[in-house]
Amino acid sequence: MTNLTERERGFEAKYSFDLEQNFRIEAHLYKKLAVWAGDEMGMTEAESQAYAAKVIGDVIANPQENGVISVILADFGRHNIDMTVSELNRKLEALRPIARAEVLEE
Repeated sequence: MTNLTERERGFEAKYSFDLEQNFRIEAHLYKKLAVWAGDEMGMTEAESQAYAAKVIGDVIANPQENGVISVILADFGRHNIDMTVSELNRKLEALRPIARAEVLEE
């Protein structure tokens, strides 16, 4: 029975590790998207970083489905930048492998 218990603990540890890793990748991905959006709105690098922190903070404070996308899309509208949800989702998916690689390098 101890072998089975040890296996279960191993699976639970792996599952927990994978969940944490995926969370870190998603958080980094959304930050990269927000920094990119800041650049698109003509912000400096420092302003883009601050904008990303603000967007992530807003989404954490008011969680909703597609939160980061919704906030960025609204900000693009305020800056008269023509962007659709599908275009933002394409950019998000283009950034996903980059964000994953950067997190896994840490």
